[in-house]
Amino acid sequence: MQDLLKRWQAITFGYLVITYLAVVVVMKQPIATWLIVVAIWLMVLILTYLGTFLGIIGVLLQSLTRRQQPSIPLYKAAYKIGTRNSTILTSYGLILLRNNDNEIAMECFDRALENTTYFLSTKTLKCNKAIALWKVGRVEDAIALYNEVIEKFGKDDQRYITEPTFDEEGIKAIVADNTYMYPQDFTTLGFLYTLNKQYEEAIFFSQAALEKKENFAAAYDNLGQIDYFQGRIDDAEVHFDKALSLNPKLPDSLYFAGLVAIKKGAYEKALDYLAQAKQCSLDGLNTITYEMIDDAIAGLEDCY
Repeated sequence: MQDLLKRWQAITFGYLVITYLAVVVVMKQPIATWLIVVAIWLMVLILTYLGTFLGIIGVLLQSLTRRQQPSIPLYKAAYKIGTRNSTILTSYGLILLRNNDNEIAMECFDRALENTTYFLSTKTLKCNKAIALWKVGRVEDAIALYNEVIEKFGKDDQRYITEPTFDEEGIKAIVADNTYMYPQDFTTLGFLYTLNKQYEEAIFFSQAALEKKENFAAAYDNLGQIDYFQGRIDDAEVHFDKALSLNPKLPDSLYFAGLVAIKKGAYEKALDYLAQAKQCSLDGLNTITYEMIDDAIAGLEDCY
C-alpha cells in the first residue's frame, strides 16, 4: 500500500509541476487556468481509476479505524468496478474469507495474482487462496497449492522435495529451507492434512510450526486434533491443555477440550469449555463454527 501511495504522489507531483510550467510559465496563462487544467486531470483520473480510487479509500479507512465493516462497501464497489490493484483485492479477499464468502474471496485472490509480480505478495495470495479452497471443500487442491508454494519459494534443492522424510531432521530441514513460510503457514498445511486424514504429514507440519516458533498455540491445537481424531484422547487432552495455557481464549481448543471432557465423562467440565468457546468471536478462519458448539452442548443433555 505504501508503494502505491508513493507512486501516485510522485505522478501527481510531476503532473502539477509540468502543467504549471507549461500553462503559467510558458503560455503565461493565469493561475485559474492552471487550476482548471488540474481539476480536469483529477476528474479524468478518478473516473479512469474509480475502482482503485474507492479501494484506496477503503484501505485507508480500515487502517485508520482498525475496523473492517466501514470499508466493505468501498471494497465491494472497487471489486465490481474491476480494480486490479492487488493490495485492495487482498484486503477485500481476507474480509470475505472471514465472512465465509469464499467463492468471491477466491476470485479476488486470483485477480490479484494476475496483477502482482512481487514474490512475497504472490506467496501470501497463494496461501490465502488455499484457505478459500479448503472452505469450499477442495482440501486436496488446497494442499497442492501450499506444496506449490513450498516448491516455488523454498530452496531449489530442499530435502522435502528431493527426498522427504518426516523425522526430526526433516522438520529442521523444511524450516531452514523455507524462510518465507511462517508458523501459521505450516500450521494451516498441517490442519489441511488432518482433514485429509494424512496424519503423518499433519504431525510433520505442525511440528515444523513449533520448530519455527516455540510455544505456538495453534500448532498444539493441531496436534490435539490429530490425537483426537485418531482416538488418543489422553494425548489430545495434553495438547489442548498446552494450547490453552498459551492462549486461554483459543476457541478451537476450547471446543475440542470440551469434546475430550465428554469422552472422559466430565460433563460439567465439558459444558464449561463449550460455553467459553461459544463466547469467543468466530469467523471463517476458525476450524469450528457456532453450530458445532451448539450441537455439542445439545448432545450433553443426553448425558445427564
